[in-house]
Amino acid sequence: STIEGLLDLGHTVFVEASPHPVLTIGIQDTADATDTPIITTGSLRRDDGGSARFLAALAELSVRGVTADWRQAFGALGAQHVDLPTYPFQRERFWVEPTARGVVRDGDTIADSEFWAAIEREDAASLATVLEVDDASLGDLLPALSAWRRRRHERSALEAIRYQVNWKPLADDQAATLSGSWLVVVSQADAQHEWVSGVCEALAQHGAEPVVCPVDERHMDRAVLSAHLTSLTTATGLTSTTGTTGTTGTSSATDVRGVVSLVALDQRPHPDFASVPVGFAMTVLLTQALGDAGVEAPLWSLTQRAVSTGPGDTLAEPAPAPAPASALVWGIGRVIALEQPLRWGGLIDLPTEVNARAYAQLARVLSGVSGEDQVAIRAVGTFGRRLAHAPALRTDLPSWNPSGTVLVTGGTGALGGHIARWLAQQGAEHLVLTSRRGMAAPGASELVADLEMAGAAVTVAECDVAERAQLAALIAEIGPLTAVVHTAALLDDATVESLTTEQLHRVLRVKADGAMHLHELTRDMELSAFVLFSSLSGTVGTPGQGNYAPGNAFLDTLAECRRAQGLVATSVAWGLWSGGGMGETEAGEVARRHGVPALSPELAVAALRTAVEQGDTVVTVADIEWERHYAAFTATRPSPLLADLPEVRRLVDAGAASVVEKTGADRSGLGERLAGLDGAGQRRLLLDLVRRNVAVVLGHTDPERVPSHRAFKELGFDSVTAVEFRNRLGAATGLRLPATAVFDYPTPLALAEYACSELLGTAAEPLHTEPSGSL
Repeated sequence: STIEGLLDLGHTVFVEASPHPVLTIGIQDTADATDTPIITTGSLRRDDGGSARFLAALAELSVRGVTADWRQAFGALGAQHVDLPTYPFQRERFWVEPTARGVVRDGDTIADSEFWAAIEREDAASLATVLEVDDASLGDLLPALSAWRRRRHERSALEAIRYQVNWKPLADDQAATLSGSWLVVVSQADAQHEWVSGVCEALAQHGAEPVVCPVDERHMDRAVLSAHLTSLTTATGLTSTTGTTGTTGTSSATDVRGVVSLVALDQRPHPDFASVPVGFAMTVLLTQALGDAGVEAPLWSLTQRAVSTGPGDTLAEPAPAPAPASALVWGIGRVIALEQPLRWGGLIDLPTEVNARAYAQLARVLSGVSGEDQVAIRAVGTFGRRLAHAPALRTDLPSWNPSGTVLVTGGTGALGGHIARWLAQQGAEHLVLTSRRGMAAPGASELVADLEMAGAAVTVAECDVAERAQLAALIAEIGPLTAVVHTAALLDDATVESLTTEQLHRVLRVKADGAMHLHELTRDMELSAFVLFSSLSGTVGTPGQGNYAPGNAFLDTLAECRRAQGLVATSVAWGLWSGGGMGETEAGEVARRHGVPALSPELAVAALRTAVEQGDTVVTVADIEWERHYAAFTATRPSPLLADLPEVRRLVDAGAASVVEKTGADRSGLGERLAGLDGAGQRRLLLDLVRRNVAVVLGHTDPERVPSHRAFKELGFDSVTAVEFRNRLGAATGLRLPATAVFDYPTPLALAEYACSELLGTAAEPLHTEPSGSL
């Protein structure tokens, strides 16, 4: 409350004067919860408490815009300004190469280009010259042609960024064979569910030995669950500690061939964190605890009726929880697949019918012969999840013209502000913008002024949409709504390995609970649109966004549920926006590095209107550079999800197979090259491999820019890039590296020496390089 009070007074810079910062994270979380941009830093750090650390903290404030009086810091030392040092030219070309004469973009000739350029400028004289006619004869035709050309360009731009999820029928003629012991983890509350015995029967019929592992409320603690798993596998002779290495913290666990989780079926609310279903919380804990227990076998998470495979497979609202709750597991599963590719099997949505055919379909997916990791099993067959381009835009549909009273949650935020301005320009008479801080939110006064100038009446309501009573009171006060746009969200991301149930709760209460409250409170209103702001992370998964993707998958499924009930709904899974919001954060930088540049607000708003007009239930809107994104997305795990995209097929045909698909050859080649070198050469080769992967992860074009002695943290690594790097290097070497590799072996040189000892089984002499990183 103290920090909130200081924020209300307008304070935006916080410096913790202490031997080591412990309050800055809490201060930042408080500011994030109120949508307030702040600057926070410590003064000293543990084991780094000298003047250099203090001056570094002061410099951090200075470069972020805080005025610092450097005269007091250096005045007595006789310091003076100096010129910045020069640097050698890097000789990288960034100029656009000239296009071959006679050819322009879109395949038009130069003459075509001149023709259309004249039309776009509405330049009658130039057009008459091109057509060799009298410009007076063009009359009213030129403005009409110009308008048509603009519409065509906009439609082309929109179609290029619109995607949808399809479900592809899969062949079921492949025989499946399983072996060894498989853990079947079930919630005690669902112990009698027909699919518990069904899974065991499917495993047994195809050669595996199912071992049921029941869990309950006592196991909703990571350490307790890990101990439970260890006890079970030890008692049944499933775990072998032979070969355990204290360095990596992994166990061979060779007797456990797979893990099937049915805990997601438990949709009861968590006893301490009501926004989190027990099954979702247990799925996250199980992922973590299996690693702690040394079980490296792939984990398959099973749900039931969590996805819709098409118009004939609609989602209803089963008791006691709505269908969207099951989608949370699908959202986080896509992230786990990228962060922990070797320990994740996949996602399977079960049918309502339990029979021999379903057993065979399930076993086929679990065996891996299908190569699929996102599957829905239905009575009519098995379906694999695919990302595809959305159909061409229809031009015979009515326009969406917002009017009346429109509610925008998170309306004073960056994205909410863009939407509100557009709604006002389109004629919405009354805009109701919710925010946890109301008019105290940054930029709220300027936004209201802009909206009122556009002719709209504006209400900025201090309302937490996660609190149903507050939202209900607001809606009752402002009267019937004509449209709803839910942009409110809270960011509290981390890798799945470190997520806590409390973190899950903080995020879901805003995005998921808020959406459900809006759904329930407006379902009897005649709405022209019910728009949910989802994210690409929920559609395909994004490393480091395990606490963001699930809520977005929830929104997508909620939209499908509303459509099944005959209600309007459009969930837009956005890529990156420019103009504020997440695009300006570290997550935005990761997205750009992975081939997802930001959309302009103008194009994004046009895409939103188009989604409503086209009647989209769920649509993904993102500018994706497929050559870069495909390489990043499949760096450590193949992805059937992207396989049917024409851009990806062209890349594969051109030889741009995913890194993991080439892993076997790469490892073989690495082994051959190592075998042909002496000890020093082997270590230099591995150091080069480490540096090349560091360069790729950090976006450097030249591995020489990666100093061998510089700590990974100083190079710019965080938890997300550490996981991505671990996965890439593991795929290239075949080593099972821990997620903490960059912290356990803090420099490229140290990690290369560790890799050398693991691959060659030798404790070689340290490899010495120049501090600059040159070899």
